[in-house]
Amino acid sequence: MDIIKTLKIEQKNKNYYGFKNGRFNIKIKIPYVLCPFGIDKEYNHHVLKLELQKSNNEHQKILEQIKNFEDKIKNHFNVKENEWKSIIHERDNGNIFLEPKIKYLRNKLIIDLSYEDSQNNYLKTIYELEKNKNMDVVLEIPTLWDFRIEDEENTNKIGFLLNVNKIHVY
Repeated sequence: MDIIKTLKIEQKNKNYYGFKNGRFNIKIKIPYVLCPFGIDKEYNHHVLKLELQKSNNEHQKILEQIKNFEDKIKNHFNVKENEWKSIIHERDNGNIFLEPKIKYLRNKLIIDLSYEDSQNNYLKTIYELEKNKNMDVVLEIPTLWDFRIEDEENTNKIGFLLNVNKIHVY
């Protein structure tokens, strides 16, 4: 995860806050992560499910950085534990997933995609991303959404948007 030098939080509208690390979005670089399902479509968004390994020290370091950042933001926004929706999803079987969305503009997905074997994959698009591929990814946290309502029991009403910017497939 980027070292945050100057965190700028700007309220975009009633329910959304923009995040900048200086002038740029907060980036998370994760090397050699597994994408077990390829590209999925959920709630009208294209999503990648990325599986991080508990045995990988670099993945553990990144997860710890994300958790620390989430804790700081929860403190800043006075968030109760039952209100927070973490970007880290731990399954019952111990697998740890991040589920970033792929940004789109005018019905076109915006992503930088490259392949290790560029000779055989030079015409492939993100839609042809195969299952069980290992990849390096660059994610970003551009926004916090907050749909909490005062004096109401809240469950998962605040959290980060997580986007994927760049993918290098092995």
